[in-house]
Amino acid sequence: MKKSFLIIIFTFVIFIVFLITYAKIKTLQNKINDLTEELAQYKVKPDLLFEKARIAYQNKNDTLLLSLSKQLQEYHPRSKERRRADILYKRLDSIRKLEEAEKIEKERREQWIKDQERENRKKQMMSALNKLKKSHDDVSGITWYKNPYFTHYTNSHRTSVYIGQRYDRCWLRLQMSYYGENWIFFEKAYLSYDGSTMEIPFSRYGEKESENSGGYVWEWIDVEVTSNMVSFLERMVNEGKSVKMRLSGKYEKTRVLSSNEIKGIKDVLLGYKALKEGEL
Repeated sequence: MKKSFLIIIFTFVIFIVFLITYAKIKTLQNKINDLTEELAQYKVKPDLLFEKARIAYQNKNDTLLLSLSKQLQEYHPRSKERRRADILYKRLDSIRKLEEAEKIEKERREQWIKDQERENRKKQMMSALNKLKKSHDDVSGITWYKNPYFTHYTNSHRTSVYIGQRYDRCWLRLQMSYYGENWIFFEKAYLSYDGSTMEIPFSRYGEKESENSGGYVWEWIDVEVTSNMVSFLERMVNEGKSVKMRLSGKYEKTRVLSSNEIKGIKDVLLGYKALKEGEL
């Protein structure tokens, strides 16, 4: 019994000694590995490290350049390559700071231009709105805004848009009319500029009107403008070189819009935007 106990104690002691020895060997091995790695760094020639640093500078890789500069500082502190690598890093850092400053200045300048354009746009819209002829119907509570260049009578051959406003709601209407000695009995209406055409939807029975007197006839429509129509009208008056209207049915009539018609549509659209954006 005593002999078995001593064997167990002896075995345990040997195991403890083995663990301690293994730990010491492992620690020593790690130190050897660290020294070997450090020695390898010392063996790397400074000119090779600097060449890598120069390539990193050319590629604007400041992270790698800083790492190589630190290696030269640690392993070759008195070398000329270390000083040259430091110069490259400082130069790249200065370039980075300059580029960042230029980027910030460019963004600031672009924002200033946008703000100026927005402000000019507001002034343009308000100027156009103030030009419009304004009338108020106190029975319906509607205020009408129409172009200042002409009055669009139904017995005329014209195209125009105008604004209706009631409380906080505003809307656009489009009026197209024909006047002449002969009926055209139009069933379709179009606006066109430079080959781009939009058909104006309307009800032939609810929105189409006609009249005659003294040997003359006139036909017209007065319809609400949709958002798609607004976009087309804006492009038409701002980009169009040849703007036309066409009324087509049993017969057909096409004419080029006058400069006053185009200016009138443009001003009304700008005034409409001013009202929509709450500039009043």
